[in-house]
Amino acid sequence: MDNDLNTQIISPNDAPSVLLRDYTVKPLFQKRGIDLIVTAALVLLSITGVSAVFWNYLSLGYTLVFSAAFVLISLFVFKKAQKINIPFLICGILSLVCSCSYFLTSNAAVKILTFLATIVSSVIWFSSAAGKEYSRGDYNLLVYAFTAVYRAGSDLPRVLKSIFSKSESKSKTVSNILIGVACSIPVVLIVVPLLINADEAFSALMSGIIDDYFSLAQKVFSGLVISIGLAALVFSLKYNDEQYKDYKLTAKINNATVSAFLGVLCLVYIVYLFSQLAYFFSAFSSILPKGYKFTYAAYARRGFFELCIIAFINLIMIYAAIIFSDKKEGGIPLAVKLPSIFIVLFTFVTIVTSISKMVMYIGAYGCTVLRIGTSAFMIWMFIFFIGILIRLFVKKFDVLVPGLILALVILAVLGIFNINAKIAEYNYNAYKTGKLKIDVNYMADLGDEGIPYLYKLTKDKDADTSNCAKAELSLKYYNYYDFGEKMTEDIKTYKEFSKLEKSQNNLGAYSVVKSKAYEIFDKYAKEQNGNIYTEYEYDDTADQ
Repeated sequence: MDNDLNTQIISPNDAPSVLLRDYTVKPLFQKRGIDLIVTAALVLLSITGVSAVFWNYLSLGYTLVFSAAFVLISLFVFKKAQKINIPFLICGILSLVCSCSYFLTSNAAVKILTFLATIVSSVIWFSSAAGKEYSRGDYNLLVYAFTAVYRAGSDLPRVLKSIFSKSESKSKTVSNILIGVACSIPVVLIVVPLLINADEAFSALMSGIIDDYFSLAQKVFSGLVISIGLAALVFSLKYNDEQYKDYKLTAKINNATVSAFLGVLCLVYIVYLFSQLAYFFSAFSSILPKGYKFTYAAYARRGFFELCIIAFINLIMIYAAIIFSDKKEGGIPLAVKLPSIFIVLFTFVTIVTSISKMVMYIGAYGCTVLRIGTSAFMIWMFIFFIGILIRLFVKKFDVLVPGLILALVILAVLGIFNINAKIAEYNYNAYKTGKLKIDVNYMADLGDEGIPYLYKLTKDKDADTSNCAKAELSLKYYNYYDFGEKMTEDIKTYKEFSKLEKSQNNLGAYSVVKSKAYEIFDKYAKEQNGNIYTEYEYDDTADQ
């Protein structure tokens, strides 16, 4: 059969070069002894960090881990021949300051927000310390932080290749030692629990270090996973000298569309201000508008949260208008600028009014974490809007950097000065001076900071308040001591109480306020001669 097709056998040497492309992962750097030491330190810090976050609930342990990691990474990635970015250096310093709040307050919201903010600000500082150039822009700070994380993910295979590749240098011995240590970990995880069960003395020695085999395995595994990402970030910053690329936003919205959108909002706000003028400005006095049907509490509370939401919506809308409007030579068109200015000024009014409403509400019904926290957020928005107003006139002004610094400052104040302790102190003093009714249940909800004031309330002249405080304090013992199968009513003497073990009795779980709480518990138990149990139903039905 005739073959009409001209066939040709292609040898491997004649194949297109694209088919023979080398896809092997190349090392990012030639490892040295210092690189292996840093790797080992990052693994150790990651494991202890996981324990500090999930087992010790962000206390002194995490402050120590974060501070050690921050200093280590800063020194390792820092490049001397560069101009230090002062705002980013401030972010880094504030991250260290904020980390002190972990052992100074028990407020979970402050701790979590501080945890997130310090991670972002630390990544930004590390990038700057590594010599990555930053160009100002309306959204470049977000791009700068994201690029560091994205670059770390891209460099991860090369980093792992560099760390685990064979070395001909003097660091080969160190590498072999680290490999040996790593291989011993699974064996240790098996041997140590067996030794704990085999000998009482060894079990007592290890009891504050190792909770149990399962939790230890969780800590090690989670820490190793986190250390991989952390090592990728650190070594990418250290050895990948490629500068971050400037991201130019190509998606733009027609200025007429932006102007019309903001114009409609302006019209709504003008009508709202006109029809609700009395509603707005009556917040500056304690006199309610005539004919107002809501209670004193509902008036102040409802107005505050509504205006808070309006201010936040305005922040998003104005900042989006600045980013997506079609700017000529960096300047914001007048058609966009004018309605933006009006909305910013309107927002100033809403923020001032809402804060004044909250002051009135706190004066009548006391402080809570939500009231103080939301007020702090409103203060942040007020100052951030000042930055937006400046940006409307100064095209090179960077809003996000001072906004991040301000957020860190506010979190540091809330944490270090301990918002829960200030709330407990204010409510207690206001109650003693006759300005407020005391909410004993909420005092108990304030955590470690509420314990000293619960103790004071147990001695209150009012029987209901005193007995309720005793009952709440009695229940709190379960959160701080290990009763085993016993109940508080089973403890009859102080000698029996003194044998109870503290629930979190290690350095990593230490906090100043928890230490003070334990002192109060011990003092109260002594006074009661161990009879800490109190049963009482308290009807807290205050109209708030």
